[in-house]
Amino acid sequence: MSRTLATALVIVSIASSICGAGEIGYVEDFALAKDRTEALKQLIPGTDDYYYYHCLHYQNTAQKAQFDKTFKAWLDKHNGNRTARAIMLENRRALLQYKNDPQGSLRHIQNRLGLLFNHQRQTTKTTTNLKTKLDEGMISRQRLTQQAYSRNGDSMGGFEDRALDWLIATNLNETRRHYLLARLQRPDYPNLPKLVIDDLNTKRYSRSFGSLRIHSKMLLSQLDECIRLKPDLLKQTAFVYAYLA
Repeated sequence: MSRTLATALVIVSIASSICGAGEIGYVEDFALAKDRTEALKQLIPGTDDYYYYHCLHYQNTAQKAQFDKTFKAWLDKHNGNRTARAIMLENRRALLQYKNDPQGSLRHIQNRLGLLFNHQRQTTKTTTNLKTKLDEGMISRQRLTQQAYSRNGDSMGGFEDRALDWLIATNLNETRRHYLLARLQRPDYPNLPKLVIDDLNTKRYSRSFGSLRIHSKMLLSQLDECIRLKPDLLKQTAFVYAYLA
């Protein structure tokens, strides 16, 4: 152990024991002494200060045998009972010896702190017939689509607006197609012109261009495609206005 580290450890240890030592003057003598063996001669043999500072000195100078001997004598004096400073030196010893005896240091820390590592995973050994895996078929798009139609008919009421993006590419009957076109908010679908023309040509929903909101939102290229599919649109005023716009 370097002299600098030893000095630092001494100061830290002594700082916590100033009240126990009772004499600040001696603490300074010991901590700042060039030869601490001379400072130790000031102590009265058999006193707690004598044992404490001698053990501290032996720790700082790595004199393990001398520490163990003096520390045992200190404990014997108190019939095995440990004072606060004795406990501190034991904890300090565990930390200083960790590099050479990590398991011993850890055992000391575990015992001193009363740590228990006996926790076990709680399990139940009951049997059950409940399924542990979800049947993906229950939430497939095909199944959910069928449920939406069975509960709401062809009105498309069972679908949220976000579903229209993929529904528009499916095979829709004339009723579903009409209700889908009535709900569209955007024209960015490649097959929109054909759907619009098919809807206008259906007898049940035959109306003029402009009867649905999506008609006025179609792109110019889509309107051109509508003219190709249904040339008589040019005779409808609403279509001409939409085209000019």
